[in-house]
Amino acid sequence: MEKNSFFNAVFTAKSICLRCFLSLKPTYYRWKENGTPFLAIYPYGPEFQSLIYQYKGCGDIELSTCFLERVERLFRLRFHGYRLVYAPSHRNKIEERGFDHVPLMFEGLKLTTLHAFIKTEDMKQSNLSKSERKKVGKHIKLVNKKGIRGAKILLVDDIFTTGSTIRACLRLLLPLCPKKVFVLLMAKVPPPSKKALSPAHRANMRA
Repeated sequence: MEKNSFFNAVFTAKSICLRCFLSLKPTYYRWKENGTPFLAIYPYGPEFQSLIYQYKGCGDIELSTCFLERVERLFRLRFHGYRLVYAPSHRNKIEERGFDHVPLMFEGLKLTTLHAFIKTEDMKQSNLSKSERKKVGKHIKLVNKKGIRGAKILLVDDIFTTGSTIRACLRLLLPLCPKKVFVLLMAKVPPPSKKALSPAHRANMRA
């Protein structure tokens, strides 16, 4: 059967077709920071930006399953036994949208969710400079420690740009002695292409 056939549509019951899923360019960026493993599924490119804007900016809650559904079985196996902790949104944003977008994006993993953090100030990061974005982490507060000590924690967020929010969450989580911490992100700003760098820039990097 063809991948986009009627058979595939009927018997796999997906909310996003394979063609649209592949248009998001799933790349699976992997790296570590201070021993903590990170994984981002998609590059933060035009296709992802359009979908996340329709979901978050336009309040199209039905799109919540599109980001993870075609790979969620794999991730359920990979993170079996983990507890889900998500990066927080400010309550004003949640009320404005009518839903908390990050927990819904990862709901298909069917993990026990710990509501550990709150954001104390409503800041739209797209309106901030790079230096201002790095200060966003100071507005993240830990409000619930229960269930973290000795547990395997999956810390999740939608988009990784400067990483200030996730790093602030890690600084608060790690002293509580979880057994493991893994960071799973829907998208990250892709690293600059080596082809796009000028010869002078490459020379400076080597120096």
